[in-house]
Amino acid sequence: MKYLFTGWLPEYGTCEARRRGLVEMGRDVVTLSFARFFEPPLYFGSLGEKFNSLQTLLGFGPGIWAYNRNLLATARKHRPDVVWIDKGNYVSRYILQAIKQETGAFLVCYNTDDIYYKRHGWRLHLPSIPEYDVYFTTNSFNFEELKTLGARKVILTQLGYNRDLFKAYPITTEEGQRLGSSVGFIGHWEPATEQLIAQLVDLGLSLRVRGHAWNKAKNRRHLKGTIEPGFVPLADYSKAFIASKINLGINSAVNRNLSSGRTFEIPATGSFLLAQRTSEHKAFYEEGKEAEFFDSAFELVDKARYYLAHDKERIQIAQAGHERCIQSGYSWQEQMHELVRIVESS
Repeated sequence: MKYLFTGWLPEYGTCEARRRGLVEMGRDVVTLSFARFFEPPLYFGSLGEKFNSLQTLLGFGPGIWAYNRNLLATARKHRPDVVWIDKGNYVSRYILQAIKQETGAFLVCYNTDDIYYKRHGWRLHLPSIPEYDVYFTTNSFNFEELKTLGARKVILTQLGYNRDLFKAYPITTEEGQRLGSSVGFIGHWEPATEQLIAQLVDLGLSLRVRGHAWNKAKNRRHLKGTIEPGFVPLADYSKAFIASKINLGINSAVNRNLSSGRTFEIPATGSFLLAQRTSEHKAFYEEGKEAEFFDSAFELVDKARYYLAHDKERIQIAQAGHERCIQSGYSWQEQMHELVRIVESS
């Protein structure tokens, strides 16, 4: 079957991992990345990023219009059996209707974000939901909400990891010293996460926090020496997990997540996961054997101190979590087998 696959497609992104899964399965895949339609001239400087954010929130602008025109043109040219749209917040309902009418393609949306978190920009997407033949969501709260909004067929799936990036391998002593920590968290800033990190610091836990937007933290003075604003370089991402004795799994509250990419990326590298106790985490790993969980800052600190003092147990759990992650097929690439089966049998 021929697929038209569109989304944000950097080399090691989650969207690209799903696209590669399709290619590995032998499907004929035509690719359209929306990234090039949102690349402002260099002389725009930082204004370009702000302008793109405004386009996203408003649901219109030159980048969005150009992307929609190209999506329809690509569908007309290649006449795919399936149009797979990752996230879909830039795609107009009228473009979906035109693609369906002119090509008869089966329309799929795959979305890992909460449709009610407004900053993701859903003005184009929400009216488009009834046009999709199948809608895959990783957000359990959205499952019934999507039906209320007119979705024809909703499938609840899960987050995953890119097996081309996250894997267990040896690191050098220099890498361990530069990237590691006793307790580490890699993830973006948001108020609830900052509140938890501040509690951990108040309880005397030494940890290293890295990720996007931590310059927005309200308690930067209090968290000085703990937070490091900025993205972890891609080449260092897996190594930072491997170099840290304990890696925290803190979910996004604004996105109403019960798991995250780190839920799978950390065990995929053979590293120890200490995550929030949720129904999804408990389904993915056996507590105390394949990962450890917490309900409060106090429980997190108690468990972190215990496992820092018990290397053998910590390493055994990390190894068991790694085996569970691999054997269960938690990678995006492997998950595509079941998702494609659903699409092609619909």
